[in-house]
Amino acid sequence: KDLVAGAQVATITLPPLCSPPDQPSCLPFTVVKLKPVDAHFCAWMECCFTCGSSGAADTMLFCVDCGEAFHSFCVNAPILSMTASSAAGWRCPNCKICEISGEVPTDELKMLFCEMCDRAFNCDLLDPPLKAAPDGLWVCGQCVDCRHCHNTMETMGVSVKYWSTDIEKCYRCGGCNSVDDSTWAK
Repeated sequence: KDLVAGAQVATITLPPLCSPPDQPSCLPFTVVKLKPVDAHFCAWMECCFTCGSSGAADTMLFCVDCGEAFHSFCVNAPILSMTASSAAGWRCPNCKICEISGEVPTDELKMLFCEMCDRAFNCDLLDPPLKAAPDGLWVCGQCVDCRHCHNTMETMGVSVKYWSTDIEKCYRCGGCNSVDDSTWAK
């Protein structure tokens, strides 16, 4: 830094930096090639990451993490049952994480997806825990609108760990009674 006249300066040569390879996407996607004039006008349109189309804009969902746009039907997201807040916090299949832990489990088959809001949950972290996905409807506790207790059983509010198989009954009011015994974690 501060060189004194006549001092020897050591020179170090570093090997070229290598960049880590990009991870492949878990989503199929379409490469769209356009003429420069068409590309200029299309650059301002939101296009679905999966199919490359900008049509059906009313069904577009935007990933809260990566910002990519997707048609709800291209990613099987239940847009008609989603609230405004769950659509605003939606994550694409590349960015899906467990809403309880904030991580992707090592065994991705342990992830359950709410049929109302499309959020992901690790089976092992649920309350009550599951070892496998139950048959039929599976809804996270935040999407359940209990007609029996009106979601007042919990003084601190509904936990993200709770779930049900009935959108009108929380698990404390019997929303999990239809689950087969073989799916419960012991």
